[in-house]
Amino acid sequence: MNPQISVIVPVYNGERYLHECIDSILNQSFTDFELILVDDGSKDGSAHICDDYAKKDQRVRVIHKQNEGINATRRRGVREANGTWINFCDNDDSLPQDALENLYCLTEDTDIVIGFPDTPNYRRELSLDDCRRNMITAKLLPPTPWAKLYRRSLLTDDIFDFPREIDGEEDMIMNIRLMFKIKRAPHICFKKVYNFRRNTASVSHTKRASLEHEETFDKVREQSIPSAVINNFMSEILSSRLNGIVSIAYNNPETIVGWNHPYLIRLVNDIKKYKYQLNLQQWLLTHTHVNSLLRFFAFLIMLKSFLRYRLGLNN
Repeated sequence: MNPQISVIVPVYNGERYLHECIDSILNQSFTDFELILVDDGSKDGSAHICDDYAKKDQRVRVIHKQNEGINATRRRGVREANGTWINFCDNDDSLPQDALENLYCLTEDTDIVIGFPDTPNYRRELSLDDCRRNMITAKLLPPTPWAKLYRRSLLTDDIFDFPREIDGEEDMIMNIRLMFKIKRAPHICFKKVYNFRRNTASVSHTKRASLEHEETFDKVREQSIPSAVINNFMSEILSSRLNGIVSIAYNNPETIVGWNHPYLIRLVNDIKKYKYQLNLQQWLLTHTHVNSLLRFFAFLIMLKSFLRYRLGLNN
């Protein structure tokens, strides 16, 4: 079989929502797909659930392997895939019934189709340069692997090759690398094609923010952008760096106020070098030297971001 789409679901201890996830994929209005369930060494009943579906539906294939993390699990799924296009879905999320159909109808003359977990409040096409910039800042485009179709030939091993220590940001790194690999603009599906369940037990919610983590992430991000063009994207990189220290300023302001950490010193030097213009909240973040005030300003920045997200104003 060579289906048009391979849907890859990394599975790890996800039995609570796994039935809902798999059923939503098998019930798609678009039918030319295979479903690959990659069990990443689950310790609950997830593996048995996967095997039961494979026995009942020939579109389902199951891969069992030792625990390696989400990134290696996605890579294994891609290696096993037969489809021309790849779609990722997390095991605690699900797809609207017409998700694959809405994405697939936009695959002509492109290599990536980008959808959304909520209908965006803009409807304009973006150039390849626009997509690259917005993938770095995560403003107009979700930096996640789900809610998208990728041409399978793009997803070579190097796309997934980065340290496991940056768990929580591997999604953004993957998409940044892909944006600089393609030669034509992605097509954008201005529809809801993904049901995202906010899981407070996930890595992105449980990881401890630290300057060391941000420094590692920033290094991998810079390595993911071709050196010949990286200077053209320093404004977006600096904006993302500043955004990355907000949660640290709230949880551990004492690590920020002195601005003597090597990562912070480099950030300040690059702000000057590239003549980056700080907005008000960035200025407050970089010029407040009292712990309690820095935490307060960081809280206001996070509150503003949360309200904009809830009101659909991030776009």
